[in-house]
Parts: sequence; C-alpha cells; structure tokens
Amino acid sequence: MGREVAIDEPVRVAVRALPAGKIAPKSFVWQGKTHFVIASGRQWVEEVDGIRWRCYLVQTQGQNSFELRWEPVEDEWVLHRGWLVNLV
Repeated sequence: MGREVAIDEPVRVAVRALPAGKIAPKSFVWQGKTHFVIASGRQWVEEVDGIRWRCYLVQTQGQNSFELRWEPVEDEWVLHRGWLVNLV
C-alpha cells in the first residue's frame, strides 16, 4: 500500500446493486475526476458520533486504495482516507 492520507470529503458514488439489498461501489468522483473501482476488499460497519457508517475498502486504477463510507439513512458518502501510490 502507498502513503496513507486522511481525506474526509463528501463524494458522489456509483454503486452496483447486489442480492439481499447489498451494494458495491463501482466508481466515485473526487477532485473533479471519476475513479473506477477495479477491486473491492473488506467491508464493515463502524459507529462514529452515534452515526452508523458502512465502510468499503476499494482499489482503483493506478494501485491506489481508498476507504469509502456510506451512511444509508441520509444516503451520504464520504471518502474517509486513501493509500496513495499513484494518482492517474
């Protein structure tokens, strides 16, 4: 993995619907650019300040990895942090 960077910025995320009401991020827009998810890793739920976030570890083109967080009640996505090797 690359250099860890705290981001915590709202992002727009395109998702794929999966069976049993689950979702998988397909891409997200950050810094004016669409980043396509080429691999998905761990998924977990985390509670922060009373808010339950669904967390997704994803890898994008250029070997960068990111943690996306989704709050389903308000349908808000946050790019929480990244491990940056190469921004293409």
